[in-house]
Amino acid sequence: MTFKPSRFNKYRNATAAVPGRELWYSELSIDTSVAVGANGLAIDGAALYARTSSGNALQAIDLAQPGNVGAHANILSALPGRILDFNTATHDDCLVVASDELGNVGLWRNQSLVYKFSAYSSACVSACFHPTVASVVVTAANATSNSGKVCLWNTSAGNVKTAAFWSAAIQGGVDSVSLQGDGRLVAASTRAGVCLLYDPRKSGSSDGRPVGSTSAFHASGRPTRALWAGELPFLLTTGQTKTRERSAAMWDQRNMSQPLSSIQLQPSTKPLIPLYDDDTRLAYLVETGDNAIRWVDGDPSSAAPLSELGSVLLPSPVRGCGLLPKRQLHVMRGEISRIHALVDSTITGQGAAIIPISNVVPRRTYLDFHADLFPDTKAPFPAQSFAQWMAQEPVHIPKMSLDPSKTAESLAALRRAYALNTEACELDAAQAPPEVGSVAHLEAVPVADNTEFMCGQSPGTQTSSIKENITPEISKSQIPAAVVGVIDMPHVPYSRYWKLPQIGYARFKYLEGYTYPPSESFTNISNTNLRFSQQSSPVKVGSKFVAISCNGAGGQVSVLCRDSPGRVPDKHATLVHGADVVDIGFDLFDPNIVATAGIDGRLQMWRIPNTQLEGDTLFELEEYIHISADRIHQIRFHPCAKGVIAVLVSEVDEYSIYIYSGLLLQFIVGKSQDGIHSFEWSPDGSRIALTTKKSKQLRVYDVRSQELLAKGPGMDSIRPSRIAWLGSSRICLAGFGSGSQRQLCVYDAEMLSKPLASVTIDIGPGVLVPFTDVDCRIIYLDDRGSRLTHAFELVDDSLVVLPKYESAHPSLGMDVLPKHYADISRCELMQAYRLSSQSLGLVGFRVPRKRPAYFQDDIFPNTVDVESPSVDTLAWLDGAAPTPRLINLCPSDMVPLSEAPPEAARKHTFAAASEKQYDNTKKAINAMLSRADVVSDEEYCGQAADSGSDWSD
Repeated sequence: MTFKPSRFNKYRNATAAVPGRELWYSELSIDTSVAVGANGLAIDGAALYARTSSGNALQAIDLAQPGNVGAHANILSALPGRILDFNTATHDDCLVVASDELGNVGLWRNQSLVYKFSAYSSACVSACFHPTVASVVVTAANATSNSGKVCLWNTSAGNVKTAAFWSAAIQGGVDSVSLQGDGRLVAASTRAGVCLLYDPRKSGSSDGRPVGSTSAFHASGRPTRALWAGELPFLLTTGQTKTRERSAAMWDQRNMSQPLSSIQLQPSTKPLIPLYDDDTRLAYLVETGDNAIRWVDGDPSSAAPLSELGSVLLPSPVRGCGLLPKRQLHVMRGEISRIHALVDSTITGQGAAIIPISNVVPRRTYLDFHADLFPDTKAPFPAQSFAQWMAQEPVHIPKMSLDPSKTAESLAALRRAYALNTEACELDAAQAPPEVGSVAHLEAVPVADNTEFMCGQSPGTQTSSIKENITPEISKSQIPAAVVGVIDMPHVPYSRYWKLPQIGYARFKYLEGYTYPPSESFTNISNTNLRFSQQSSPVKVGSKFVAISCNGAGGQVSVLCRDSPGRVPDKHATLVHGADVVDIGFDLFDPNIVATAGIDGRLQMWRIPNTQLEGDTLFELEEYIHISADRIHQIRFHPCAKGVIAVLVSEVDEYSIYIYSGLLLQFIVGKSQDGIHSFEWSPDGSRIALTTKKSKQLRVYDVRSQELLAKGPGMDSIRPSRIAWLGSSRICLAGFGSGSQRQLCVYDAEMLSKPLASVTIDIGPGVLVPFTDVDCRIIYLDDRGSRLTHAFELVDDSLVVLPKYESAHPSLGMDVLPKHYADISRCELMQAYRLSSQSLGLVGFRVPRKRPAYFQDDIFPNTVDVESPSVDTLAWLDGAAPTPRLINLCPSDMVPLSEAPPEAARKHTFAAASEKQYDNTKKAINAMLSRADVVSDEEYCGQAADSGSDWSD
């Protein structure tokens, strides 16, 4: 097989999100324990299969009916023992196989038991179907802890036998088995940390000698898994290292001495479940016992196989998973895969749940079928008969088109072509599925080796309910149309990702601030809290909502929908914290979550409904944290990891910063008796910078080790100072110097002995709140209590004063939107909401450009996507560095300035005017002379005529 070298994975932009609970399959009574070699969940084109709470039976859940499943699931006939593994057939939507701890194997067709047989005298740990032959089943068992056995069974009509037609004894025990996509080789992962390869048809031998073996890459005695990369001669294995770190490796079948590539994850005692998509060549690593699902580049021909492309966090630990068949996806919405994850009852409270997670590739439009994303996929019927497979005849995997306009025609053509290659066999209609009884012998009803017979319908037939299946909405749809795509950056830390370039001149000295029309602002805002703490802002803005602190009993916060500006009604949506609110914050990665912190020491997360916000809107309390301290002062969400929040607290005379992950207190940073004015996360979330009150210092701490990395003098005054990061290497500090002089200082984050640059603004009482634009290196200062907004540009570690913006009303607070919400077509650098006593106005900052019709890519580089987590929470707690994700800001209808045609040369304005004036003067003189010549000729002609007349007389 020939591979074309590919440098970038075309699915690297894929995004995934956890849908709302209304799309879950909830309130399930399920046995969530997962065997070493099992996925814990099986899926076909019509149903989801999971074990019942008793463990010895399967229940089928209608794929097209999400919601409160409860007791509506169909219970399949039980096996005598507890089921260990179960799988569906890739070539059919009607077959299920399961094995139990007593060595029994059962097969179901259309959710009815066809037959069962006793395969082993010990527990059967694995059972699955052959990928190309419908009648072949593969099983594995361990007689003892050090000896295992893998068997192949032929269940086709007329070939029912009580013995396997091929078997192999494995020393050390077997954990899982996998068959290559073309059905040629069998891979068995062992407890010794190696994977053995077998060819069941080699020379017609059944002695079970391996034809290949991997090296001992994974630790011995730890759970291992093996999975073929479809039809490719590559194998994906998972296991653990000696230090219990989860590991995955990709092997080339032709050279098994060392892995082609490998990846290590955080330590755990639970197995790592691998899933592989043959079409996209993406591998999914599901961390059982944890709440993370990662997808990596599973293309062996790529530049970096197994490099992580993305991840998604679930609200509860994963107990099982499965991939939905490709033909059931919503391809017209860009959905390349859908993983169903089985989670326990820690979130639902009433039972287990199955969460569908759609993986979508963003495209400018979904009106047309994107053939580059969806190659032809495997059709739902077998490729060959048992006799053809045993004769080692060439196999041609039937492929069908995913284009909705061609699917029916493709299936019909494949059915005609492959129907001749399968053995037709009939089953007496009088024979009914046997009841579960003794399993000492093979039951009487075999599974046919013909697709139409097994399904009772034509291949590829789907019910209307499946076609009407609902796809979860992805939160990335909230990104404006100006955003073209999201791209993954190389695996480099934030600290090395962005450094201040040496420009040498100010590019934004003509910066212009302006107020949007009243139709874009919120007016008639009553009861605004005019006495809100100077350490925090009374207004916070998210991508969908705005939260404003208001006066009122119990600590009231008004919530406004950002898409519905205008006059705010007197009775509008308000949530009540229960005590006076000291700080507000929106979850960076979930726009519907707003956090409130009160003087009562409580931190509460509220979910804002997507319905129309009215006066009687009820806000659901998503999470509640009682801080074990006297008082809360500030809260800050982690910029890269979802669910991590930092809280500035005080207890007696001691200040510190608590770092929470969910409900767990993970770290305590900056404990000091000097008092803390304010703090901020670094862009990569590994450090925290803070300013102290008594010692007047600026300090930087490492969050995970709580180590003090650097400290230096801050502002000279004990009055409040505010802090902000400008990239990963610069810190901005705005506060008061001696004599109430308001100052702005910029520090090197690693050398705080003195500021790199400083500027004195004026003398005033208002607190200056800094906001930074990392891409343009601009620092905006909201002047609390004044009508001004100051701006400075950092040029080669020196501050250049930019034009101020002056509003009509004094500011009570300001908050900015992410960069991609700015109107790029107007050369707008930033949008912000500015709160006054009775209104919330939308403010923009733009810079005039010479050729505004083109996208100014010199001032709008790819910006960091601050609305998507760039690191898994558990990985960050273990010390992992985030992977920045960038957004291309170029609108779809604009051409970058770097690609624009050269501008036509023009003469200097003065030279052109002088030349024009000279030309006009010359033309005037010529016209005057021509008129003089005409008059002279007329006079001459008149005189000549008169003289002639006299002479003639």
